[in-house]
Amino acid sequence: MSTDFQKIREIASASLLPDFFAVRIEEEQLFDAFKEMVAKIKLPKPLPQLDRIRQVLAAAPDPNAFIEEIKRLNLWQMLRDILSKIKVQ
Repeated sequence: MSTDFQKIREIASASLLPDFFAVRIEEEQLFDAFKEMVAKIKLPKPLPQLDRIRQVLAAAPDPNAFIEEIKRLNLWQMLRDILSKIKVQ
């Protein structure tokens, strides 16, 4: 796993609030790595929420816009759980 991916996982695990996650991703300049990481996630069973997260991420111009839409869709906890538990190759 790349160092960026590990850093993103650490930020997600430490982020109880989605806005904190967005700020840290932006500060650390990890938004492109985050997009790459989410694109590489492979789950044993398809998860419609992950597909929706990917759609939102693809359309988002920056981490703040992404998080605002994730909050609106009530997908923060799902995203945080996925990022904390998955293995990315």
